Amino acid sequence: MRPYRLFVVAALLFAAPAAAQPPAQSPPPQEPIILGPPPPPATALEAFVVPPGEVLMTAFEDLGDVDGVFVEAREMRDPRGRRARGIVVTIAGRQATPEQAFIDPDEFADLLRGFDALLGITTNPTSQFRNFDLRYSTRGELVLTASSTRNRGVLYGVEVGRVLRARRPLDGGEFHRLRTLVEAAQQKLATLVEGR
Repeated sequence: MRPYRLFVVAALLFAAPAAAQPPAQSPPPQEPIILGPPPPPATALEAFVVPPGEVLMTAFEDLGDVDGVFVEAREMRDPRGRRARGIVVTIAGRQATPEQAFIDPDEFADLLRGFDALLGITTNPTSQFRNFDLRYSTRGELVLTASSTRNRGVLYGVEVGRVLRARRPLDGGEFHRLRTLVEAAQQKLATLVEGR
């Protein structure tokens, strides 16, 4: 046998087992997230739209944030003079777009009472269970929580979003500062002059 033929036969013998191996497994494709149609608007701010070809004006004032929970006073107007006012609470979640909750003026007083009720919880309000979770929510899916923890007393939280949700845990001082920002937004909206 000539040397070059021996080389070709040897190369084919070594290449054959590698070619016979199955290809490396690729990770299974991720299932796409399929969302249905968005829920119908729950607040006047969410429902406020103008038809195509008209200008929508949104005026707002940022009141500040507490650990990434932003509060703003907002007014929306159309060319015909219609308007909607309210408070917007925003949390930047894992998604690219932040999640928001909208609060109409008719909910402001109840919302502040909800803050106060949760802030009033300093010990376990139940007598027969070791753990508890209290929740207050608005129509536009702002959810306030107060929950028991093993070593840290009461832990507060804020959730926003109607389809996808974003949540932030807060301690008592942060939760109280958030209430102060919401009250400041309410006061800002109360000082607006009609017709301007």
